[in-house]
Amino acid sequence: METRDSFTRLQGLFAAVIVAAATCSILDAQEAAPPAGTNLIQNSSFEERSGDPKDGEPWGKGFLDGVARSPFAHWGYSGFWDGGDYDIKLGQGRTGKLCARLVCREKGRGGISTDAIRVPAGTRLQFRGWFKAIGASRGTCRVNFEGEPGDGWASIPLPSKSGYDWTEVTGTVTVPTPKKMSGDKVEIYVFVYIQTYGELWVDDVSLAPAE
Repeated sequence: METRDSFTRLQGLFAAVIVAAATCSILDAQEAAPPAGTNLIQNSSFEERSGDPKDGEPWGKGFLDGVARSPFAHWGYSGFWDGGDYDIKLGQGRTGKLCARLVCREKGRGGISTDAIRVPAGTRLQFRGWFKAIGASRGTCRVNFEGEPGDGWASIPLPSKSGYDWTEVTGTVTVPTPKKMSGDKVEIYVFVYIQTYGELWVDDVSLAPAE
């Protein structure tokens, strides 16, 4: 009788372990794959400031291989790539009070970048953003995807017209598996690049798992 009771208890313990493991697997899956439609970009409308600049801290200068602090929380900036000299300024938002203005002083390449975003490899992501150009000429602008899979593993072109009012740009990308992964998720960044004279305004951007 005692042997049967012990076996029954072992069966119950085994079942509990299976349930706990299944629950953990479900939770891990939920953590690994954010719900469709969840915006993964923080401060996506540029309303949150990063704080007052410090002495000797110009936006982007000296950060040719990365990005510096920007006026906007959760965004980094560099405007000195490829011989270019760009500035970042506060603009009147399409919605809300603020947007990011990328202004050319010397044509080359300037950019503003999100914080790191971590998603599982193979995730399909839907990008949306609003853009406005003033006197943009002799070059192109684009949304570039970089990070562990490589720099420029996907790109979405922006309108090539020299001037246009707020225009929504969309595109879908799939996160590739890098040759080496540091964990179960891939670290990616979303850059907005201006490679023209003139100005590019950016507001209300989102990057979300596709339906």
